[in-house]
Amino acid sequence: MLVRKEHADALLKLFAQREEGSPYMDMGSLSKPVIYQLEVQGLTRMYSPIRVGLTYLGGELALVLQELIREGKLPAPAEWKDGWRWLGSEVIAMLDTAQRAGRVGPLAVQSLMSRGLAEEIEDKETGKSYIGLSDAGQRVWEIYNALEPKLEISASLADLIRKIPVGPALSDHLPTGSHEEHLLEGMRFIAYSVPNTDVYAFTALGQAVKKTLELGGFATEGDVLTDDLLWVLVDVADGREVTPTAKTTLQALGYLGPNDELLPAGEWALEVFRLWRGEARKEVWTIALTAEEAEVLKTIHHLWEKAENNPEERPTFKNLRAELIDRKIKQYKALVERYGRKLDEMPKKYQIIARRFMDAKDLARWYDDNFDLRASLYSLESFQLLESVEDETGKEVFRLTEYGEQVRQDQLQHERDISSTAVKTITMTRKTFSAPNLEWWQRAQAEGLIGSAEPTRSGYLYATLAESIYRLPHLTKFELAVLHRIPARGMSVDEVFKAFEKEEPRRVEWALEKLEARHLIDILPDGNIVETEAGRKLDEALSGVPEGFGHPVNPILYRVIKALAEVGTLYVKEKRVRVLPRNVKEAWKRSGLAKDVFDNALEAARAGGLIGRNSVNKAGLLLLEAVEAMNPREELVGYVRES
Repeated sequence: MLVRKEHADALLKLFAQREEGSPYMDMGSLSKPVIYQLEVQGLTRMYSPIRVGLTYLGGELALVLQELIREGKLPAPAEWKDGWRWLGSEVIAMLDTAQRAGRVGPLAVQSLMSRGLAEEIEDKETGKSYIGLSDAGQRVWEIYNALEPKLEISASLADLIRKIPVGPALSDHLPTGSHEEHLLEGMRFIAYSVPNTDVYAFTALGQAVKKTLELGGFATEGDVLTDDLLWVLVDVADGREVTPTAKTTLQALGYLGPNDELLPAGEWALEVFRLWRGEARKEVWTIALTAEEAEVLKTIHHLWEKAENNPEERPTFKNLRAELIDRKIKQYKALVERYGRKLDEMPKKYQIIARRFMDAKDLARWYDDNFDLRASLYSLESFQLLESVEDETGKEVFRLTEYGEQVRQDQLQHERDISSTAVKTITMTRKTFSAPNLEWWQRAQAEGLIGSAEPTRSGYLYATLAESIYRLPHLTKFELAVLHRIPARGMSVDEVFKAFEKEEPRRVEWALEKLEARHLIDILPDGNIVETEAGRKLDEALSGVPEGFGHPVNPILYRVIKALAEVGTLYVKEKRVRVLPRNVKEAWKRSGLAKDVFDNALEAARAGGLIGRNSVNKAGLLLLEAVEAMNPREELVGYVRES
């Protein structure tokens, strides 16, 4: 939804005319481009070629606008600066995040209050005040969700869509302020970043439209993709009869073949139809790994290569640790030699460990004190990048999955951290009105996931992984502490850092990155944090875990509980799965784990209160439910791919 000075002026004129008893007015005193921009949003409609009036929702929006002006909460449009946006995709995104978080986030307070869409509210229970959506903000949000924008793309607009980079990119890549740009935003093809429209991106719908027009819809004049054409295409796809003229049009535009078969452009047009009818994604999926974890993947691969000549070199935990100790010693020896006495010039994440290296007398212990190999293995398995398996000798070994091999090859080119923030900069655009804020976009660029105007090959890789992997649970002791501290809603990123101000900031930052990558929290563009459904379930499931557990939940423990649940019998009233002792062996086989690994995890699950002596209890079942919610419940295919 887009309402600038010229749109607001037109809405108020039409509203005044309606108040005087006429549902429409002549176009003579109105701008045709402005009226068309309002029309595609569903706010106005043409009564005749020269008469225009408000739709019901257009009237509701005009009423909100008029009330804000009368109450002195918003200046009259004549006083607005040219180009100022009362409403836009960035404002809608701020309304959305405020709805989800139960309050306006710190980055959105000024923007929403200056528009009359937020106000200070007193919490009756606590007596404290916070900034929440005003009545006007609530009504605008409801109007936006009720609107049904048109889809009407002319040949000239199609040419522009083909030329514009898909984003996320800086907004100067767009013909900002032009009629065409307003149409793209009005039809919800593009969205701008919170709070200042620094970055734009094609939305899920926009990406599908762009892909369609890159494959078809070529013409020199007239409309090439409209809602009417889409309805006809759906009829053809469903085997219903359509008129010969309509069929000829679809064939001429490259959506249908000579035998009425769907061409690639037609298949993408059906995706446009699905998204246009309101089926864009509601959730954002992401992934995160550190450079140290990437090194573990490389080392596992190296040990399997060595094992081709000597099976004793297989990547057991012992062999992996020994190899990584050697690698880290060489790495930090080179760093110390390079920087000498100028350690302060070394990247911060290396400084403390380098100083400890210089003082260390036992380098194996130095490694264990500064690098948690088991945590890296758990984290990598939680993102389906490797798997703990039993070899033919009964030992635990680690294998890269297909996804892990893709990450290993990418990291060969440039070993670096891949943050949840950088990956979601790409995946969040699959929603209806989301674009990353400038800071997120800059981080994605720094990590090599976004080029000047579109995702890189690496960007598409990690975005695809984020929407393809099956997440398993893993939390370190500290990550669980952070999760416990975050309420279901009503906390900001800054407040989390303040709550853990005694901790090293990078530790807090990466706890948040991993929690979000596992879909336990959402860090919103306005600075708010909310727990997801999965986060709420896992938070509750682990509420009884005794203090001192280094990894209160991990993929190995989950695999044990899942296997037990599969071989047991569910008692609904008791909310537990009873497992006969004789079925535990079957659970071990189902888990795919080495016997000693299974047994150790079994005891850990009991100690953590997730299973009883012969049952999976309520906490364990909640854990299983949380894992289901940590993963997409729909097939995420179609438009996360390299152009």
